[in-house]
Amino acid sequence: MAHWNKRELRMADDHGWRCKPGYTIFVADRGAVRFDIPESWVVAVDDEGVKIHDKQPPDDDARLQLTVFYPPPAVDWTELPLATLLADALAGRGRAAAAAAEGRLPGRDRRAVLRGDRDDPLAGLGGDPDEDDDLLGQDPISHVLRPGLEVVWTEVRQMDPEEHREARHRHLFARGKGTDRGYERDILPFITMDFWPEDAGRCKIVWKELVRSLRVGQYVADPRKGPQRG
Repeated sequence: MAHWNKRELRMADDHGWRCKPGYTIFVADRGAVRFDIPESWVVAVDDEGVKIHDKQPPDDDARLQLTVFYPPPAVDWTELPLATLLADALAGRGRAAAAAAEGRLPGRDRRAVLRGDRDDPLAGLGGDPDEDDDLLGQDPISHVLRPGLEVVWTEVRQMDPEEHREARHRHLFARGKGTDRGYERDILPFITMDFWPEDAGRCKIVWKELVRSLRVGQYVADPRKGPQRG
């Protein structure tokens, strides 16, 4: 089981952390990934990664989950379409590979190299083919480009097998680079949001702010001071 330590630090008077009123800044791995969340949401960490709940479980109605992948430098990740990674993760690796063999997905030559590596970011993310029976619909993939950052995301609607009602899931893959202790690395965050249709209004607002505020590879030397302001 992973071991985690929690420390509370007093912010410097001139710290550079900034976010909208009502939100707080979530930072993973000293700045490898950063985004804003509602200040009332609850952060928890387990072996599956970081989970952020709208209320203390088991009374929560919405949940964010973050996993950060650091792929090996031997693979040129810039030539692998990020939308393909997301589609593979959602569609199931076996079916995506078959589609690639038929020429229906770009980047298929790179995907063979990707999947042969033990640090494959799709490992454990592929869907179960049986889950297609519960699929109600999926939105087109949205694509966001900012300097040094690429983001793709979509929303999937499925029947929840336990509650026997519609559940909604948003899935996001981002790609950026960061230099930590003199070493530049690729960074691939995978973020999901799970919620019920009746909570869609407020969850869409949270998601919009998450995507807007998302930063990748902006490492911070001292969390008490935060990022340097220009």
